Amino acid sequence: MKFNGYPVAIIIVCLGMGVLLLNLFSSIEVAIEPYSPVPSPIPDSPTTPEPPSPPPLTPTPGGLRVSNQTDSPVRVALLHQLEEDSAYSKPAHWDFSPGEGRTQGLILSLPDRDLRLRPGDIVVAFAQDGSRQYWGPFVVGQTAQPVLDSETQEWRLMLTR
Repeated sequence: MKFNGYPVAIIIVCLGMGVLLLNLFSSIEVAIEPYSPVPSPIPDSPTTPEPPSPPPLTPTPGGLRVSNQTDSPVRVALLHQLEEDSAYSKPAHWDFSPGEGRTQGLILSLPDRDLRLRPGDIVVAFAQDGSRQYWGPFVVGQTAQPVLDSETQEWRLMLTR
């Protein structure tokens, strides 16, 4: 039988390369950190200044602040008199979620101009949940509500059950 040295030479070369690679990689330190689901804290970096907070809303003299203290969604509607005569402008309305503005009320605004109530303007409110709850009509300056806050000069309408 004839002995062929070719396969033996290949094995010796592969073993030599393996030993060489093991020596090469044993000198390299590999840092393996265990997996942590909690991200590591971000090192302190120079903080960017926070944008200035908007100035607090100042009351608008003659404005209307509404407080929905009911458990119903409510629509507040306004018939606003035009300045030049006693005619009314297009009605405006605002929708409130149950309890929205409960404690401090929300200032109402119009998209195209400032809202300033005048005596004779008419405000009504009604529940939108089918309960047939209704408030008003309120005639500004003539009925018990809305009430003029002497400090802020705002009209306040509080809707309760």
